[in-house]
Amino acid sequence: MSGKQIKKLKAENAELKEKLAFFEKRCERIEENYDQLLHHVKQLMRDRFGSKSERYIDPANPQNSLFDEPSDDAESESDETKSENLGTAPSSDNNVVNIAAHQRCKKIRSDNFKNLPKLKVIIPVDESDRTCGCGQHKELIRYESSEILNYQPAIFEIIEEQREVVACTKGCDDSIQAAPAPKRVLPKVMTTASFLANIIVSKIDDRQPLYHQEQQFKQRYQFHVSRQTLASYFIETAKVLQPIINLAKDELIEYDIASCDATTLQVLKEPGRPAKRKSYVYCTRGGPPNKAVILYECNALLHKSFLSEWFEGFDGYLHVDADPFFEDLPDKNGITLSYCNAHARRKFEPIANATKSDGLARHAMKVYQGLYKIERYAKNHNLSVTERYFLRQKESKPIMDDFKLWLEDAYPTVLAKSPLGKAIEYCINHWDGLAEFLNDGRLEIDNNLTEQQIKPFVIGCKNFMFSCSIAGAKALSVHFSLVRMAKAHNLDPYRYYAAILKALPECATVEDYETLLPWNIRLGGTQDALKKAA
Repeated sequence: MSGKQIKKLKAENAELKEKLAFFEKRCERIEENYDQLLHHVKQLMRDRFGSKSERYIDPANPQNSLFDEPSDDAESESDETKSENLGTAPSSDNNVVNIAAHQRCKKIRSDNFKNLPKLKVIIPVDESDRTCGCGQHKELIRYESSEILNYQPAIFEIIEEQREVVACTKGCDDSIQAAPAPKRVLPKVMTTASFLANIIVSKIDDRQPLYHQEQQFKQRYQFHVSRQTLASYFIETAKVLQPIINLAKDELIEYDIASCDATTLQVLKEPGRPAKRKSYVYCTRGGPPNKAVILYECNALLHKSFLSEWFEGFDGYLHVDADPFFEDLPDKNGITLSYCNAHARRKFEPIANATKSDGLARHAMKVYQGLYKIERYAKNHNLSVTERYFLRQKESKPIMDDFKLWLEDAYPTVLAKSPLGKAIEYCINHWDGLAEFLNDGRLEIDNNLTEQQIKPFVIGCKNFMFSCSIAGAKALSVHFSLVRMAKAHNLDPYRYYAAILKALPECATVEDYETLLPWNIRLGGTQDALKKAA
């Protein structure tokens, strides 16, 4: 073979290698695109026809034993419906199957209504039955008692205030004196504190938009208050309540553990922004255990600078997801970000449920099952902060260390742009924050408690849909904050609002406003005041 032929073959070989490399890259891109499209199709099919639950059941062992500990996924049943004790198992001689509390058929019991007022009604015996067959008159010996639940509709009424005016009978100058008008939280608004409390709590906690309330007043109670007037009450009341929000925020900033999450809200009339563009509402939780603070705040632009200013002075751990809005916070003071493992788990869950093979995503889900099982054990056994820390160091840390090594080994074997590749990359890039919960027993493994506070806001938005103005969005945040804090401290939101709106006109100092914080009202023995105000 001549030199020219050899050269030609080498050139052709190089050209073929070039083409091969080109087609290999093209095939890789096609495979990535196919994988992404398949993932999107499966997600759309699941959203349209499948279950929305993120609970993961291992297909290799789908049938759990009736007597084994239940699954411990991050997104299984809510805390209110979980009644199983994972640390103990029924004895072998007990053949009764434990049924979850939310699946049991519950009977109405009178002790379920022990907090309700009781009205006694005497049902007399008929006169014809009061005489015995022997002719003797029958005497009352006892009562046969039964209790039934009753409902009385709300009462709206006009209170006519008649203030006394006195004068000297001798006609002295300047002797006429009128009784002072009672102070009101909104001096120019002719409503009581209880009426304002009703429209606010109905919108926030009962999810009744103002136009629904307008219709109810007109159709059920035959009086009319326009939604525009109700909206002005809603906004003006929030301005008066702002000092209580500021004091609650001070408690949150002074404590060293907090959490933050966000959702969207559409505000129609924002300067320089189209009506379709949505703003963010941030929900922040924190404060000492006996002073639980839950605050909402709306923001439209410059989220990083907004969060930086909001957390000014905070020094400690902050539970968040890995949203870029939070990435600059560690540069402020001594903030340490503790990332949410539920978010990381959530990226593997749809892949694991969609694939048929025992793949990498399923392995990741099994890892998280083990981690959440440890967390459930700590919760069900009421472990102290110190006990939970040592339990995590003994049980959770080895799992996390092995998981990190597995992620690093698995990442080169998957397509970087595929859903699985992105899920693994997410965990690797945010590993320090995901493992931060191991370093302090007070920290949570995820940010689900804050997401639970975001959920009522999201559900409410499905009814009232949007805020018309920035003032309305700010008022919505103020009222949501106070209602959710009241419920966190086991206060009835309506009675709490009626009490503070009645007391606000008398507040003159910071100490006066502090007495209206939810934990001070509950701990200060003012339940009687709440009942009187309602």
